[in-house]
Amino acid sequence: MWEELTIAFNIIGGLALFMYGVTLLRETLGKISGKRVVRILEKVSNNPVKGMGAGTAATFMTQSSSITVLTLIGFVNAGMMTFRQSVNVMLGSEIGTTITAQLVSFDVGVAFWPLVAIGFFMKMFSKNERIQLLGTVIFSLGLLFLAMDFMKEGARPLTTNYPFFRNLINDYGTVPIIGILIGALIAGVTQSSSATTSLVIAMGAGGAIDLGPGIALVMGANIGTCFLELFAAIGATTPAKRTAIAQTIINVIGVALFLPILAPFTDLVILTDSSLPRQLANAHTIFNVLVSLIFIPLVGLLVRFCERLIPDKEGEVIGQHFFDDEMLHMPQAALLESERELLRTAEKTIEMITLSKSALLQRDLENAKKVIKYEDEVDESCRSTEDFIDKIREEELNREDAIWRIKLLAILTDIERVGDLASNIAEFVEEKLKNGISFSQEAVQDISQMFDLVEETYSTAITALKTRNKDLAKVAEKLEDDIDVLERKLKDAHVERMRTGVCDPQADAVYVETLRNLERIGDHADNIAYDVIMDT
Repeated sequence: MWEELTIAFNIIGGLALFMYGVTLLRETLGKISGKRVVRILEKVSNNPVKGMGAGTAATFMTQSSSITVLTLIGFVNAGMMTFRQSVNVMLGSEIGTTITAQLVSFDVGVAFWPLVAIGFFMKMFSKNERIQLLGTVIFSLGLLFLAMDFMKEGARPLTTNYPFFRNLINDYGTVPIIGILIGALIAGVTQSSSATTSLVIAMGAGGAIDLGPGIALVMGANIGTCFLELFAAIGATTPAKRTAIAQTIINVIGVALFLPILAPFTDLVILTDSSLPRQLANAHTIFNVLVSLIFIPLVGLLVRFCERLIPDKEGEVIGQHFFDDEMLHMPQAALLESERELLRTAEKTIEMITLSKSALLQRDLENAKKVIKYEDEVDESCRSTEDFIDKIREEELNREDAIWRIKLLAILTDIERVGDLASNIAEFVEEKLKNGISFSQEAVQDISQMFDLVEETYSTAITALKTRNKDLAKVAEKLEDDIDVLERKLKDAHVERMRTGVCDPQADAVYVETLRNLERIGDHADNIAYDVIMDT
């Protein structure tokens, strides 16, 4: 009984340790170069080869084809990527998922202990974040090899002490479909084809499984990893549902194509290496690469089939925001896309300032109504973006990105307040027209000058934010000082006009409140510029 428990704990515990190691490696690689991967995905064209390259790189960094595909679903949901582009990237993710299996299939002996020790001490005793992250990568690799050793040692007694178990497993070699179903089930439960494939490789290293059944299990793992994507597509947009369905079709058809030729395929794999673990890893790689290559000329056909299978919904809105909750699986993508949404909203508030100027000085009621309508849109966007940023897991961001996440929340507040202030000015227009209030020519010239300076200051701050240009942010800060000086000057001039009877007394409140709202817009521009300057 004790031996059986030891075997079970070695295999199950090793699998758990492996999955933890993969998660730690994924999070660390994301902190190191996650933003670079996201930018690669954003620039994916309709070229299938480039798309495959992006998918391979993204899956290596995320250590999970599921996370890559879920992120693709988020991109498609947000309207940032077309369905066809997502299919191209998806083909690359099938290749990227084989890298981990290739890595752990090598016999490193007890080298995992030095890796664990070196990585641990680099992380614990260095104050440099880059060295800490590098140490965590080394530590994670050590855990992967250690987990493989646990699983291998757990599988070894099955060969000698429990031959019936080994015979039972290898009997699946005569009925490959059973092995495929079991592999799909294990991958569905673990939500990781890498973990399932690595478990099979460890079982092969321990002598508990032969090549034929091992290949069937590995092929099944490719299908099992689709379960999460299909679940995520429930309630998603039509293109996102198509993305999840396409992933499933690729994997199911890929397995179906290889099933009749499994015996000659196995003979081919035997020629690639004398080591069974390496043969299993090679089988996984060859299978995924060939399936992806087979589908390159069929992408158009697959896209059209999925479009017919899931037709467009009438009135469906795609890309209301630059983000989607599925992007949260890749925190760096979530942070970048929330920033893009913030910048889009900021551009809307710049337009609101321009329209409010036209509305006030030209007595244009239609522009005033536009500003008030835009203010509702800005509020909704800011609320949605804030909720989305709150969901981003800070612990999966590097130090710089974690600080920037907090700053984005503060900047969102500034942008929302600018929208409110522009809306206030638009409401003054309604009051002005309703009560027949008019400004003197001098007042119009002065307040026009104030509008121009405020708009320049705020636009400069937003451009500095967009480009992370600290010199430009300092220009915005200097312009804000000019706003304060100009406000005092214009107030004094207004008081003098009121004293001499040049201005209508009814215009006093509207004029003074407009100046106050414009000056406060300058303050919020200054806040944004300061956050850019202090960006670490």
